[in-house]
Amino acid sequence: MEIDSLKKQLKSFDLALRAARQRQSPRTGFVHLHWGAEEGSDTIPIYENFCFVLALYRQKKLEAALEAKELLEKLFHFQSPEGNFPVYLHEYPRCRDRMQALKITPLLLQLLRRFSSILSPELKQKITSCIDRMLGSVTGDLSPFWSHRLAMCLGKGAIGQPDPAQLSPADWTEWLISAQLGETNGEIVTPLSATLFHPGMQVYTGPAQSDLQEGFEPRPSPIEWLWAERQGAFSERLGKDHPLQLHLAALWPWDTEADLLSHWHLASSDFSAIAWSPKPVGGHQLRILWSGKSLHSFVLPPLQCTTEIRKTKESNRLELLFDLPEEVDQGRNDLFEIAFYCDASSATALSINGRKGTAFQMGDLVSVSADGYEINLSFELVSGEGDFLGHLSRANRLTQVKKGGFEAYDWQIGLRTLRRAANIQIRAILTFGADLYT
Repeated sequence: MEIDSLKKQLKSFDLALRAARQRQSPRTGFVHLHWGAEEGSDTIPIYENFCFVLALYRQKKLEAALEAKELLEKLFHFQSPEGNFPVYLHEYPRCRDRMQALKITPLLLQLLRRFSSILSPELKQKITSCIDRMLGSVTGDLSPFWSHRLAMCLGKGAIGQPDPAQLSPADWTEWLISAQLGETNGEIVTPLSATLFHPGMQVYTGPAQSDLQEGFEPRPSPIEWLWAERQGAFSERLGKDHPLQLHLAALWPWDTEADLLSHWHLASSDFSAIAWSPKPVGGHQLRILWSGKSLHSFVLPPLQCTTEIRKTKESNRLELLFDLPEEVDQGRNDLFEIAFYCDASSATALSINGRKGTAFQMGDLVSVSADGYEINLSFELVSGEGDFLGHLSRANRLTQVKKGGFEAYDWQIGLRTLRRAANIQIRAILTFGADLYT
């Protein structure tokens, strides 16, 4: 069977089961995985094994249901006396994640709701008891995000709506799991709009809060697989095996969506997309994505200075104003007060005034090009006195998840402070690829 044909037939929960089988131990029957060291791990994560249970039931086959029941019975033994579950089985009875109960509860509620007809009365009672004990273990103050999850688990209805500008792709996954608990008449209403997804690149292109980078490409998110499922096929990036696919077992496609974006600016062309906010947002204030042989990214991470981004008359040109702090942070070793990052894949090339180099001055043109797409950047001192030197160097962005060893997966375009006075303002002019504001 052709690989492309296979991808078209797969559903999200099929990917979840495939990911589970890839990591299932023939000796224990559990999924073995350790986040941060995904390859060859011998630890047993509790949440992902509950996802495995749900993925098996979603196959709607007798042998899968019997396997799921046996696995579920094993997992029940590792519920602590207080009602929570450990993150990894070997940590029992220590439960270091107080939100673990609120992560697992929706999976068991969906099991009762959607597969009640094939669950024995005895198993239903065990599931109900497990849920009650988990919810009873949730104490203390909760963030609005998890207060919403608790209310949905208790059947009290939704509390407020999320601000899309404040949620990362991972947050959206958790929010959707909560929203599904309030599903009525087969309809899930969520503010997760399709405007946040690029159908050609099959990637989340919305506000770039804490979006993770995995090697040279953005880390896949479960919501991307659900969006791609609507298209009937998965891209090469999403078609690959990935441990996060286990979490797809907890997700169902949503039906009704509302675009609640406020101050963010989003635009896209056939093979590129940009998201930026005029003011700092706590996460990436600007992110450009484009596709070629792989998925490329260029980002402005959170900085200690205040950054304002403005549109210009040219549709593919932005002006960035950096107001540096009154005093230089002497505790920093690098003194890069301004820095951009892009992927360092083999297709990515950086140049200074059209030539190879590693250091640049104010006014020099720094260019990033990959697979036919180009971004140009230059700096100038607007006000105040100071000396600055730019550097192109390999350095992982803060949201890079592959940080083991000595390999750097990103390029840093940094402006180093040599000496300066207070009240410094620096302007950067950024031009990028195709016209995205048509």
